[in-house]
Amino acid sequence: MTLSHRFWIFALTAAGIILMIVTGMALYIWFHLTFGQTQAVMTLIRDHLAALLTGVLLLSLVFWALSDLVYANYIKPVRKISTDVALIYASNPSLRIPIAGNQDIQALARTINTFADTFERLNQDIATQVVAARKETEQERNLLAAIMGELPQGLIICNQNGRILLYNTLAKNIFTCTMVRENSEQFMGLGRSIFHLVDKDLISHAMEEIHEQLTLGENSAGSFFITPLGDHSLISVEAIPVLDKTNQITGFILAILNITRDVEKFQSMQRGLADFRRFLEKKSVAEQNFFRLSDTIQNTYLSRLPLSQLNLARFLFKVQKLTGQTHDIRINVHNLPRDDRIMADTYSFTKAIVFLFRTLSDWTYAIEFDLTVTNASGRIQFNITWEGVPVDKPGLDTIIKTTIRALPGFKSILALNNARLNVPESGETHFSHIILSVKKSTEPPATSHRTPVLAGSRPEFYDFDLFKVTDSDQNLLKTRLTDLSYTVFDTETTGLNPEGGDEIISMGAVRIVNNRLLSDEVFEELVNPGRDIPVASYRIHGIHHEMVAEKDPIELVLPRFRQFVADTVLVGHNIAFDMKLIKLKEKITRIKFANPVLDTLLLSAFLHPIHEQHDMENIAQRLGISMISRHTAFGDALTTAQIFLKLIPILNSNGILTLEDAIHTSKNSYYARLKY
Repeated sequence: MTLSHRFWIFALTAAGIILMIVTGMALYIWFHLTFGQTQAVMTLIRDHLAALLTGVLLLSLVFWALSDLVYANYIKPVRKISTDVALIYASNPSLRIPIAGNQDIQALARTINTFADTFERLNQDIATQVVAARKETEQERNLLAAIMGELPQGLIICNQNGRILLYNTLAKNIFTCTMVRENSEQFMGLGRSIFHLVDKDLISHAMEEIHEQLTLGENSAGSFFITPLGDHSLISVEAIPVLDKTNQITGFILAILNITRDVEKFQSMQRGLADFRRFLEKKSVAEQNFFRLSDTIQNTYLSRLPLSQLNLARFLFKVQKLTGQTHDIRINVHNLPRDDRIMADTYSFTKAIVFLFRTLSDWTYAIEFDLTVTNASGRIQFNITWEGVPVDKPGLDTIIKTTIRALPGFKSILALNNARLNVPESGETHFSHIILSVKKSTEPPATSHRTPVLAGSRPEFYDFDLFKVTDSDQNLLKTRLTDLSYTVFDTETTGLNPEGGDEIISMGAVRIVNNRLLSDEVFEELVNPGRDIPVASYRIHGIHHEMVAEKDPIELVLPRFRQFVADTVLVGHNIAFDMKLIKLKEKITRIKFANPVLDTLLLSAFLHPIHEQHDMENIAQRLGISMISRHTAFGDALTTAQIFLKLIPILNSNGILTLEDAIHTSKNSYYARLKY
């Protein structure tokens, strides 16, 4: 119960008690009057009834006026002082209590302001000490950031759930350039899932391989894989585990290289060598020399690709296991050498062989295959045979041209792994025997991966709080406000009547992750509204027709915006208006925003009901926030984000700790009744 409610209950109770006393005294006197006295009183009341009622009414008004005067001069100022003191303590130490009201209130305000001056100086001293203590660490972090920025590889560090903790400029450029070229709608940013950028199966396979290496006690652990980005780019990725003190995986590092040009050059070289080989086919000695030189050139170039030395027996066992578990296909391996190794990309080559067996099974109705291993001219050959329906050359060509999910085409995978798929030279058009060959590794087993990173090994350089996040089974509503990721956004429009045809002409957004404003991870776009922009609206936001004429319509902007806000809580000021504009576009865009929503207007109204103004300017002034670029979508989004960050500790001090608490609190605000 608030102080105002308690005061008015007290005032009404006091009035009721006085009324009961007066009524009791009147009844006592009435019952002790003589008959003549009673008649005289009745006559007096009848003759002066209007005057008596007027007197009662005037007494009630005087009592109400006096109560209201007491409330306005003592109760309300105390409530406002209480709210402002909480703001000084929690968010804005520079705020001061206005010296106004009666003498007692003014004296209280002066005393509080004196303590506020001391509190602000103490805060400034503490802040200065903290800055000084962090100065050396910041220099080291800046040095680390500079070094990372100059690395020849893109670098992304993730926690065990795939949330991005850190990335360097090259990594962002690799993905951003590809996304722009491919018109993709994904975004890279702190706290986002890496699985939006790299297929989850690839990373899961890499982590399984790393876990197996750690279980076997290998000193180095890691995994290479190759994956396409869009339709035209190809990247190689090395996954390296991050271990805690007990050698448990707490995250992983992805070292990324764009190998598109290398692969294109390799394929061009292969084609040139193949043409030269056909020219030399009839010159046996020259052909033999050519083969040796060709192998040397190709092996030298392949060494630049991230191919691993795979133990042949272990590799084929994995293929047997995958085909049996996922497709119920049995592979009988014969003549398997235990110590031979092959050069291949473990993930793509495994997937390609499993794909080959699955497709052959679908076409030939065979569920059992024989695989005989032989050595021939520095290559390992897999002689695959089956009983059942044979395949023809066009069918084999179809398999070779097929694209595998999240990987290049089957043909490209063979080329990347220096593998070949052939049929026996028998002259037959249909066959139940094919030969898959791959390069044999003649080098001794090498340590191709870097040493796993220990999460606590360099604490002076790293402070990755997101390593602690375990969001696999996280209940969003029960999550603390400080642990959530937010997208704070705002729109500018042609007017204030969404259902009357007003449209969005600008959208701006910024992200909050780990209770920190990420001013570099932003969304800012002008939108072509497909209609005129009224002069009244132009005077507010300064956006005119020429600025938006060549921009994308909302049907193209909203899909990009949805990707930007993925897996976050939406925050805005008077966000009901913005959400109404977006909701009206659901039919034409077929996009729904299911994100939880918080409104700084509603939260402020609940926390500070004594203040009558809850517009952005007044809230920012109370919280000590300087507004920039007012009435621009991005500027207002940035201000709203700063307001929200200031409100979080005040919410926590009022017992509003989780998202569920904040949503429930917002619904209880008077402003929550407003509809658009």
